[in-house]
Amino acid sequence: MRCTIDSLVTEAVATLDESKTVEQAVALMAERNVGSLVVTSSTGVAGLFTERDLIRRVIGQGKDPAALKLSEVCTRNLVSISIDSSCQEAIKKMHSNLCRRLVVYRGDKFMGLVNLREVANSLAEKSHRDNTLVNIIGGVTFAAAIGVIILLLYNLPNMMQLAGKVTGKHQATELSNR
Repeated sequence: MRCTIDSLVTEAVATLDESKTVEQAVALMAERNVGSLVVTSSTGVAGLFTERDLIRRVIGQGKDPAALKLSEVCTRNLVSISIDSSCQEAIKKMHSNLCRRLVVYRGDKFMGLVNLREVANSLAEKSHRDNTLVNIIGGVTFAAAIGVIILLLYNLPNMMQLAGKVTGKHQATELSNR
C-alpha cells in the first residue's frame, strides 16, 4: 500500500476569518493546541497563520497582536496539493517550495492541511512495515532451509547405506561383464 495524502489530511483544521486579530488567532491556536491555522475570507482560503508568522511578523516587529488583523500578517500564495497525491510528491513539493505545510484540495474544494512531520512519519511507518514483511519472509525462508539441512543430516546414514548398496551392485556388475 502506497502512502497517499488523503490518509493524512487533518479534518479538524483550525480556521479563522482574516478580519480577526492576531490575538484572537493565538488564543484559538492555544485552545486547539495547534501551530497553525487557516485564514479564511468570503472567497475561501486566504492564507495561513503559523507560529513562525507570529514570531517574525508580529513579535519580532514589535507590533500589537490585539490591534493587528490576520490579513496583514498571514502567509499568502500558499502551496497546494491534490488529495490523491502521493507522500513522495508532497515531500518533493515542500522541498522545492521551501515550506513545511501544504494546503490540500479535491478539485476546488479545500480539504485540509498536511505538514512535513506527518508525511515523514507516514513514510517511515510504511518503510517499517515493508521491512517487517521482508524480515518475516526472510526468516521463514531461512527456517525452511535449516529444516531441509537437518532432514538431510538425519537421513545421512540411510543415504550412505543406500549409496553403498548401489555402488556394491555396480561394482559386481562391472566384474561380471569383464
